[in-house]
Amino acid sequence: MTLILSIHPAAQLFAILLALYAAYLGFQRAQSLHFNKSARFLRERHVIAGTIALISMLGGIAAGFIMVNRYLLNPDMGLHETVAMVLLPLGVFGLFSGFFIYLNPKPRKFLPAIHGINNLLILLLAMVQIVTGIKVYLRYVLNW
Repeated sequence: MTLILSIHPAAQLFAILLALYAAYLGFQRAQSLHFNKSARFLRERHVIAGTIALISMLGGIAAGFIMVNRYLLNPDMGLHETVAMVLLPLGVFGLFSGFFIYLNPKPRKFLPAIHGINNLLILLLAMVQIVTGIKVYLRYVLNW
């Protein structure tokens, strides 16, 4: 059972690392778009990394709830669960706004800025999830 419950944190860590890479690529675009600095934007790589990261994070939220209900019999997840519920609509918005920008390429500043701010908020909340997830893992999986 410990192995099964270890898949969620490992997969989410991978998703968060991939999201950090997508954010790095997006920051290159923000530099040129908003700060008048010359920077190369690897658009396709940003889209692929961001899409995989957000879909993985959203899938991880679903997998987390399934695993908790199946194996841990609904323990109190506290802040970890609350932050996941905040991340859910932000992740959906990040995914759909990113697809809209990608599929409708135009010179625009507002939507990419909102998309970037939204996804940076996702990354900040993901850092909270790492801390709260470690506490949950130690308490319920390792019984510390």
